[in-house]
Order: sequence, then structure tokens, then C-alpha cells
Amino acid sequence: MRHYPKTISMRCTVDASFEPVTLEEAKLYCRVDHDAEDALITALIVAARQHAERKTGRVLRASTWEMTVGGVLLPYHKLMVRNAPCSALTAITVDNATVDASLYEFVPSGNGANEAPLLAHLMPFEGFPEAEESTVLTLSCGWALDAIPQAVKSWILVRVATLYEQRESFAVGTNFTEFGHGFVDALLDPYIVPSGV
Repeated sequence: MRHYPKTISMRCTVDASFEPVTLEEAKLYCRVDHDAEDALITALIVAARQHAERKTGRVLRASTWEMTVGGVLLPYHKLMVRNAPCSALTAITVDNATVDASLYEFVPSGNGANEAPLLAHLMPFEGFPEAEESTVLTLSCGWALDAIPQAVKSWILVRVATLYEQRESFAVGTNFTEFGHGFVDALLDPYIVPSGV
């Protein structure tokens, strides 16, 4: 019996080997001129990047993802890819068998804040195999290091500096208030993927 496809999982299979900002950039921004807290600042960079990813709904660093879909993909019905930006579909299998590229169209997402489409999609054509178990898409998502928007990098640097300067409050849990949405958070606004798309 046919049923509408649903995403079973989306997982990173090959993570990026870089962060959007370097340790040296973060130390310069935080005005740190020693190496004693390199491990702490490195951890803050990772935390800030993960927070930016949660706030925007985007994958910030170039990485490989595997999207597993259950159900039958109906011809000419778009299957949206939630990860953005998504630049390429490198492989697609149905029940572990590779699907011929003539049986589908893949449209990558736009790369910048205002580029369309916001999300990538796969459109199966007539003859696309019906899955008994699952369809698996291997995707290239995220930005290369030199393509990460400066606004995103600036937000990460401000976040790292704030966490660095106020780390005792965050560790102890006293005097903690969530950062308000101001100018700095507005740097991320153009890159937010709305939940309803």
C-alpha cells in the first residue's frame, strides 16, 4: 500500500574539519594574548557555532549528510531537504540499489541569505523505484570555510567573547539571564530557515 514519505533520519556521516572562526580569530576578538585558555576558547567556538545552527536551522560547515526516507516517493511530488544550504545530491539508493539519475531531478538550495530556493528538493519522475524499506539520499550540505557569511562569523565571535567574559556566571548558574534579541542576534535573521517551509 502506498503511503506518503516521511523522513526517518537525517544524520551527519562526514563532519567538517573546521569551525567558522579560527582559534586565532577568537583570541584576537577576546583580546587574549596567551595560550593558557586555548582549550576553553576552542570549546566556546564549538558551542557558539552549534547555537547559531540551532537558531538559524542551517548547517554552517561543509559536511556530508544521509537522509533516510520511509514510504513511496510519488512521481512529480517534491521531497524537501531540510538542511540548508544543500549544494548536491551525491548518491541516492532505494532499498540499497542505486537509482539512475534520469529518474529524478535534484534542485539545490540557494547559498546565500536571499537566494532561492530556500530548501533543496528531489523530484522523482515516472519509473522511480518504489521502496519496500527506505530511500537514502547522500547530500552535501553547509558552506565551505571561505563561503560562510561574515554576519554569521561576527555573531559567533560576539557569542564566544560574551561566554568567555561571563563564564563564571554560566558555570555557577548565578545572575544568568538569556541574551535578548538585539543588533547582534539580528545578524542571523536573514539566515533563519522558517519552520513552516
